[in-house]
Amino acid sequence: MIKFFRHIRKSLIEQNNMGKYFKYAIGEILLVVIGILIALQINNWNENRKADIREQDVLEELKQGLVSNKNILEKRKLQFNDFQSKSKKLIDHLEAQGKYHDSLDAYFYVPTGNYSFGISYATFENLKSQGLDIISNKDLRLNLVKLYEEDYWLLKDQETKVANAFTNATLPFTRKHFKLLNGPTYKPNDYDNILQNAEFLNILYESNYLAQLYFRQCVRVSEATSKVIEKIDEELKE
Repeated sequence: MIKFFRHIRKSLIEQNNMGKYFKYAIGEILLVVIGILIALQINNWNENRKADIREQDVLEELKQGLVSNKNILEKRKLQFNDFQSKSKKLIDHLEAQGKYHDSLDAYFYVPTGNYSFGISYATFENLKSQGLDIISNKDLRLNLVKLYEEDYWLLKDQETKVANAFTNATLPFTRKHFKLLNGPTYKPNDYDNILQNAEFLNILYESNYLAQLYFRQCVRVSEATSKVIEKIDEELKE
């Protein structure tokens, strides 16, 4: 092709037809420019296609992480509701100076139950390391940041505070006054002492409060998680 164009230029020069030669030269330049523009357009299209595929992969990964978090929150919601019910029954029984029976052992463990939310941050941290601008939808990007860095962060912060309280107060008390059985269940070493012990009653009140608070937060954050999942689904369909 290059030889063909050179032959035409040489022929025009030999004919001393400079008018046609300049027109031809301009036409050749335009062809080159058009070729470059087409090549750039194809390259941009390929890059945009790669970016779209990458974004789709990231959104799928984020969705999987959020679905997992939602399932965890739903399980924790049931767990916290159970803790709330058991701690309230135990408080009522102790305040009424009720007698000891073996069925209470399944209630004494409540203050040492799993008061964590268990949220995973891995997919979002991976996204941040790659750059949040991978997600082209600004609203979705803002919703993800709010969910992970506000809603989930609050849960994580509370986990830390409860873990400190558990280590400093609840765990030492239960180790001193209870024997751990299978189940898990806790059998008091001296039930009469527990019955008169204001410290254990305070621990139960705190556990009951946390269970109620965490139940409500699970409901709220689970709903927020569902909304972000819906937005991701909408984006994946486009």
